[in-house]
Amino acid sequence: MLTILYIIVAIASISEGIPRTDVTVSGLSSGGAMTAQLHLVFSSTISGSGVLAGPPYYCAQGSSTRADTECLYGPTRLIPVEKLLSQLQSYVSAGTADPTSNLKNDPVYIFSGRFDPVVFPDVVKLNEKIFSSFDTNITTNYEKRATHGYMTENFGGPCEFPDLKYFINNWYGTSEQFKKRLQSCFTDILT
Repeated sequence: MLTILYIIVAIASISEGIPRTDVTVSGLSSGGAMTAQLHLVFSSTISGSGVLAGPPYYCAQGSSTRADTECLYGPTRLIPVEKLLSQLQSYVSAGTADPTSNLKNDPVYIFSGRFDPVVFPDVVKLNEKIFSSFDTNITTNYEKRATHGYMTENFGGPCEFPDLKYFINNWYGTSEQFKKRLQSCFTDILT
């Protein structure tokens, strides 16, 4: 009898420490928007997300004009966070989205480069307002001198100008390397 009790306690303690899934999702730009949507709507399956330079969930509200303007450039006062949250709750009530209670303590990473000309940083930051409504574990990075793209140390665009071929920011750590990169950028532009 005592053995059965030990097994039940062991199973209960293990199951409390296991995350819902090992599935996380990340994406850049429109992939960042899809990342936010997948995590919020399928929260029983997806247990974390990385939103890189993406607009917030349901930003376009079914309008391609809004998607191509406000959801990229703002101003953020035209993007009603409360309405976006309300729409998500209506999907939850209808059973077409998972309960938002699943989001509690999920890790969420939100990135926007300070010089992003494609999706303005203030628009990306609205993701923080939305995810914080559900007590997620948010980490943000809004301070990098980057444009629209992933950051690496040895590949991609040579400076703080958008790399429209790869969407990768080649970021170096020292100021001397930065000066050389900046100098090469201006040489490339002038020639």
